[in-house]
Amino acid sequence: MPNFQTAKQIAEKALQRIGAFPASRAQADAAELRRALQWMEMILNTQSGIQTLTSFQRAYEIPLEATIGDYLLSDYDDEAGTQHVFSAVLVDAGENVEPLELIWENQSIEENITEIGRPIRAVVTRAVHPEIKVYPVPTQIEVDAGYKIRLRVQTFHAGIDETGVADSDISLRASWYLWLIKKLSFEIGSGPVRRLPKDELNDLWSEFMVLENSLTARDGLYNSSRPPVTEPMEGC
Repeated sequence: MPNFQTAKQIAEKALQRIGAFPASRAQADAAELRRALQWMEMILNTQSGIQTLTSFQRAYEIPLEATIGDYLLSDYDDEAGTQHVFSAVLVDAGENVEPLELIWENQSIEENITEIGRPIRAVVTRAVHPEIKVYPVPTQIEVDAGYKIRLRVQTFHAGIDETGVADSDISLRASWYLWLIKKLSFEIGSGPVRRLPKDELNDLWSEFMVLENSLTARDGLYNSSRPPVTEPMEGC
């Protein structure tokens, strides 16, 4: 098993990487650690917004309510909140599964909001507080049948304690630790904590991008029929 790293441990390593936490000191400067943890949370939330991160994926259920077609996701998801909805299905009390067609938000204007019955389509809004809207609108018949919406989603990152005292879990597989250290080093070394020379910043950029591209490509193999074999990098 790998040694799992917390947010504080990753932040300390990034501070060490840019020379802000030398070995001669027993602990990192509290203000610099706070800034590093703030930037870490922004990095993780941005990354989960632009690519699939398996450790940020969840499934949860929303029980249907009679005459209610709109459901606020934050009433049902966990503290991390929902970043993307990958799929939605309708499940009855007998665990029989029926697909829900996810439509584009601009298509929802074409829906007949007075139509009632078992939902067959849904739209997830891209608002700050997203909702899932189902069509047709369910009735007591669907409620009595125990129907619920089951969602597979990717979350944001749960809030990281900026003081480092809570030593928050970063919810990343260990293979992504080095990428996060280098990415965070680049960001906080661009001014928030230190202003590194341009050449050193360019090196950090290249290092984390090589890792990001390789890890992203590797993670993509989980969705293929190929065996899980790591591909060699060019030049190796």
